[in-house]
Amino acid sequence: MKLNVKRFWILLIAMASAAVAYAQSVFSVEEIRKTEYVKAAKERSRYNIIPTDSITDNEIVNMVLKESRSKFERLHSDAREDIYLLIKEGSFGFNKKQILYLAELKLYGFVIPDELHEESVWWFDSEIGKYVGKTPFPTAINTNGTLVAQTGYDCDWRLDLRFFGRATNGFYEFESYKSLRFNGETVVYQMGNDKFPPIFWQNNNILYLKTYDHYKRKEVFLKIKVQ
Repeated sequence: MKLNVKRFWILLIAMASAAVAYAQSVFSVEEIRKTEYVKAAKERSRYNIIPTDSITDNEIVNMVLKESRSKFERLHSDAREDIYLLIKEGSFGFNKKQILYLAELKLYGFVIPDELHEESVWWFDSEIGKYVGKTPFPTAINTNGTLVAQTGYDCDWRLDLRFFGRATNGFYEFESYKSLRFNGETVVYQMGNDKFPPIFWQNNNILYLKTYDHYKRKEVFLKIKVQ
């Protein structure tokens, strides 16, 4: 059968355009007014998971601590050396202070330092203690099990978001967003006497955040759709 080259390229372009349109429909970044951000922030408790501060001693917690120490000992010697320095300083240890508990998602997380300003989390099933995966330290976690992490801490502090979803056998990264235009530090740290957090989830996997726009030289508010 003779191939119609012209029809082939038209079909290929149409398929590519459809793929781009679909990607834009499920991931978009939009600057919004502060009033919309504030309204969404007032309803954030319905859609965000805050790790429990108080960790109760039990068999699973002990399993998490034991397995975390074992995983640490299997790390590359260079990575272990950096953490040994934190242990000597007393700022890190294999104890409950390093554990996050997400009751809604049935997860324990052991926070492990990666670099001077970065941390990762080893996640464990809170019912059986099984290791289920690793992610960067989350900046916001929603009730659907989706988490976002600001990564890439450096002198530029660019906005560098990574998005992870929960699967039956662990976590998977499904999207990322980087921009030199926006500041990443303002997403991680609460500035001044701010009433609302700098980043949070809303309904339908929509992320709201407050950041600094280097082009406009002012604070701005973004809405990111990541369905």
